[in-house]
Amino acid sequence: MKIDNFMNGLLKKAKSNDFVDSEVYLNRSKNFEIRLYKKVIDYYEENEEYGLSFRGLNKDKMGYSYSEKFNQDTIDTLLDNALKNAQIMDEDEEEIYSGSDQYKKIETRTGIFEQDRDKKIELLKDIEKKIYSSDDRIKNINYCIYADEETGEKILNSKGLELDCKNDIAYIYISIIAKEGNDVRTATKYQLFRDLKEVNKDEFVKELVKDAVDQFGAESINSDKYPVILKNEVFVNILSTFSSTLSAENVQKGLSLFKGKLNKKVASNIVTIVDDPFFEDGYRRTYFDSEGVASKYKEVISQGKLQTYLYNLKTAKKDGVESTANGYRSSHKSKISISPTNMYLKKGTNSFNQLKDKFKKVIIIEDVQGLHSGANPVSGDFSLSARGYLAKDGEIVKPVEQITISGNFLKLLNDIVMIGNDFKMGLPGNGHFGSASVAVKSLDVSGG
Repeated sequence: MKIDNFMNGLLKKAKSNDFVDSEVYLNRSKNFEIRLYKKVIDYYEENEEYGLSFRGLNKDKMGYSYSEKFNQDTIDTLLDNALKNAQIMDEDEEEIYSGSDQYKKIETRTGIFEQDRDKKIELLKDIEKKIYSSDDRIKNINYCIYADEETGEKILNSKGLELDCKNDIAYIYISIIAKEGNDVRTATKYQLFRDLKEVNKDEFVKELVKDAVDQFGAESINSDKYPVILKNEVFVNILSTFSSTLSAENVQKGLSLFKGKLNKKVASNIVTIVDDPFFEDGYRRTYFDSEGVASKYKEVISQGKLQTYLYNLKTAKKDGVESTANGYRSSHKSKISISPTNMYLKKGTNSFNQLKDKFKKVIIIEDVQGLHSGANPVSGDFSLSARGYLAKDGEIVKPVEQITISGNFLKLLNDIVMIGNDFKMGLPGNGHFGSASVAVKSLDVSGG
C-alpha cells in the first residue's frame, strides 16, 4: 500500500473507532556513508527507513502507537494499540493542532543525497592522500568518513492539516594520529556542506594536520584564573549541553537555571542566542514543528536579555502563551518533547587574531572532554578536561594539556567579552547548534 493512501486510510478509520481527533506522523530518512582506510573502502552503507506514528484523542486522553509497516492489517493494529494506550493514560493536555494562519515555505533540500557516489568516494580518497603526503609525522588516519542523509517529516490530521518537509546535509569527518619520537597526538576535523564544491580539500587538510603537529611538546600549566578563548567547536558543544535549560518544560518543572529570569539580563550585552528554523547553514531547516505549528525565528537571548523559553503546545498552554514552534519528535516512536531547531550564538565581527590580541595572556581551548559527566544542566556548573594553547601578547607560546576548566554556564555567558566571526555548525547529533569562538574574561583552570 502506498504510504499516502495508508495515512489517509488510517485517519478515515480512526473516526469510526472512538477517536475525536487524530493525527498521523511520518518520519523518513535516507542515509549514505563510506569509510576509507588506506585507499580501500572498508565500510559502505546505504539505507532507507520509514516510520509512522498515530496519535488519537479518546475521552480527553491521548493514545499513541507506531509502526514501520504499511498494510491494511497494520491500520487496525495501530488503532487498537492507541486506544489501549489512551485508556491507561492520565488526562493529557496535548492537542491535535488545526494549523497556523500562515507557513513560510522554504527550499530545504539540495539533492546532495542523489549526487554521484563516485565523486563522493573520490573526494574522500583525495583528502586521505593529501593528509599522508603533507607531513611525515602523520602515521595513521583513524577515521576517514563521508556521510550524507535526507530526512523528512509529514503530518496529516483530522482537522485538515497536511504538511511535508524534506531536508538534506552531508559531512566529512577525519581523525588522524601524528607521532614525533615517543610523543603521539591526535586531531579531528569535520565539515558540513550541501554541495561537494563547498569542500576546500587543501585548506581542510592544512588545518587538520597543523592541529595535530602543533600539539607536540604539550604540558600542563599552573592552576589559576585565566582569560580564556573557547574555540567555535568547543562553545558549540557547551551550548548544546545546556540548551535543555531553555526548554519551558524544564522551567515549569523547576529543572532550569533560567527559571524566574524571563525578561532579565542573563548574559553579556554582546550575546544573542538565536533559534532559527530558516537558517541556511542549519542542519534542521523546517517550516513547521513536529506538532504542525508554523516555524518562527526567535532571539531566545537578545543582547544579554532572556526573551523567551522554548515551547510546544502543551507547555505554552500551561503558561498562557503561544507555542514557539519547538514541539519535537526524535523519531516516530517518541512522544512530543521540546527541542531547538537551529540554535546558535550570533557571530561577531572580530577575527580570531583580534580575540587573541584582547589579552596579554590567554588560554585557547581547542577541545574539551566529559560534557556528559562533567556538566550539570540544572545548576549550570561544569568541570571539563581540556587541551589547547597558551598565548602571550597575541602569539601562541606553547601547547597545553592535562588541564581542567570549570565554571558556571550563566557566569560564562555574562563573562563573554568578544565574539569571533569564525562561525561553525556542529556535526549531526550536534548539528543544530552553532557558534563562533568566544573570548571569556576568566575561567578557573586547574593544571599540574
